[in-house]
Amino acid sequence: MIKHIESQKLTSIATPEGSVRRIIDPSEDKTRLEVSRFEVEPGKSFHANASADRTQVVYILDGKDARVTYNGTTHDAQRRCGVYLEPGEEATLKAAGSALSLLFVSVPKHTGKAVTGTPAGYYFEEAKLRALIDESRLRTRTFWVNKETGLSGSWDLQIGRMIYGPKGCSPRHVHMASKTSSITPEHFYFIETGIGEVRHDSGSIPVGPGSMVLIPAGDWHSLNSSDSGFDYIEFQAPFDFATTMDNDPLGKNWYILGTDDGTGKLKLWVQS
Repeated sequence: MIKHIESQKLTSIATPEGSVRRIIDPSEDKTRLEVSRFEVEPGKSFHANASADRTQVVYILDGKDARVTYNGTTHDAQRRCGVYLEPGEEATLKAAGSALSLLFVSVPKHTGKAVTGTPAGYYFEEAKLRALIDESRLRTRTFWVNKETGLSGSWDLQIGRMIYGPKGCSPRHVHMASKTSSITPEHFYFIETGIGEVRHDSGSIPVGPGSMVLIPAGDWHSLNSSDSGFDYIEFQAPFDFATTMDNDPLGKNWYILGTDDGTGKLKLWVQS
């Protein structure tokens, strides 16, 4: 069953660096996924400890002039930057100039598919990553982690930002495990701005800023924005799933912004 969590209403727990809201907890929500929002006070630091068997993403939702230290290098970071960590890797995010709001996401390592080479983490700035636009020209997306964009060599997760224009919507669709995977995929939307609804076979769920919508495999759904449009974060794990769309054969088509296929049109992004 689809679960709607109003993250801004969750209890804020004090931490040495500020506070945290536990949005999705593996033990309480019976999921492999962990999602939290950390608030870091000016002058203090959040440290993502190395995990033995989980990958992690730490992303700056809000704040400026942060210092991100990863793999021996320190980056001057603003909002919408982050770091992807493979098991064994760690990072520190310091709130140097202002308070920081951080989204923390963690999932188990996916070992069900062969990996070429040794996957490694990286620091990223969202504005410098490849951007895609859909067939309707109402939806754009930027992946922070995705096996098929060449950013990460692992199959652990797919995550990034989605933006919908007014009345933008996704096709009605469903996610299932791929034929080669024994892991049930998990999927969420985390709404930053905009108002709309998640439609499913039993009705609809109103969503707005702070909404976390956890969607189990096998549940048909679509995300529909109002005149406000949407700016949100979308996630799937592992990146080893199959998507079926209902009555929209072009709904899976995405094109690479800033490219030319030789005819004046954008290049089609080829995905599995």
